[in-house]
Amino acid sequence: MRKARAPDLTDQLILTVIEILDEWKGKLTWDLLLNVVKEKTGISYSRFTFAEYPRIANAFTLRKKALSGTWTGEPSQPRDAQVRAALEQAERYRVKADRLEQENRLLLEQFVTWATNAERKGVTMAMLNAPLRKPNRDSSEDSK
Repeated sequence: MRKARAPDLTDQLILTVIEILDEWKGKLTWDLLLNVVKEKTGISYSRFTFAEYPRIANAFTLRKKALSGTWTGEPSQPRDAQVRAALEQAERYRVKADRLEQENRLLLEQFVTWATNAERKGVTMAMLNAPLRKPNRDSSEDSK
């Protein structure tokens, strides 16, 4: 009997996976990530599915590098729970900012590629910057 296929990844699910990675502490492997995603979403995906999505693959690689470069000993934790929570939140924001900067660099590279290809095909800046036509929502087939 054939195994049921997991649903396609939506933008929201991709963001969920990336947020899980941003908050990740300790050892990170694809299998561990897949288990946490299954616990949170109830959907079982494969490593190959996640690797097909550049945002997830890049976030995984960046987080893995960040975790491997950390100091092996645990620094002393502040006793105040609010201070600990604030430090953890700051770390999550730092990780998220690093990931977003990497995504931005990739998008800028893609833009340069598109701009170069458009120029080679004779597409002018005026053509690229032309406003899109608004859809004619008032007309209908019945009014004819």
